[in-house]
Amino acid sequence: MNLFICIDDTDDLDSIGTGELLENMRDAAAAQGLGEGGFIVRYQLLIDDAIPYTSHNSSMCCTFRTDDRDALTAFCRAYLETHCADGSDPGLCILTDDPAVDCAPLAAFGARAQTEVVTKRDAYDAAEAFGVDVSLSEHGGTGDGVIGALAGAGLRAGKAEGKIKGKLYPLPDRPVMTAEAFAALYGVGQIVDDAGQPLDPSTQLHFTEPTKALFRDGKVTCVVVREDGVLKPQPKRKKEKRHV
Repeated sequence: MNLFICIDDTDDLDSIGTGELLENMRDAAAAQGLGEGGFIVRYQLLIDDAIPYTSHNSSMCCTFRTDDRDALTAFCRAYLETHCADGSDPGLCILTDDPAVDCAPLAAFGARAQTEVVTKRDAYDAAEAFGVDVSLSEHGGTGDGVIGALAGAGLRAGKAEGKIKGKLYPLPDRPVMTAEAFAALYGVGQIVDDAGQPLDPSTQLHFTEPTKALFRDGKVTCVVVREDGVLKPQPKRKKEKRHV
């Protein structure tokens, strides 16, 4: 079966971060023979003084294919309790990834968490109303991480746009290739310009700087921009630090 695994509120300013924690947990579960995981999507939730968060208030969600949901759930719960940062408030959500299941109510909860303050009680009520296809659990501290965990899983199930963890890196010996070749090489589902229009497969791309892919319309998506007279995957550059 296919599942979504989402975690939130697992870190502190000195820890590896929620994204890397999920990546490690996903890989450890695979190493235990529990299945195979997919890419991780980051979802930005509401920034508000009423919400405690470490730095960005984001949750992280991946897909996972397994034949034993119960064993995978037990493994993830134990992993979080062992590896979460001291003083964090971790939450875990595991949700069925099935096109036949209408996840609109959970996607709506996720959208709420991006625009308004929601509570742990709201999260549990939403999960209970949804039914048996979702499991929600807290693993330390206040357990408020269940809010972001459910929100991220709902957003991913609803195919909401998010940022895919990690970067795509150019190959030194292939600085220019067609959009079709780029998509095949990097596992990209669609390539669009900065206005959202799809590129012709024969379009030449100049790929010389790392880029980040998006999860958009349920696909791994690369956005290209025109710079210096050529089209290139939108570079991921470090922001300049401002000293005030």
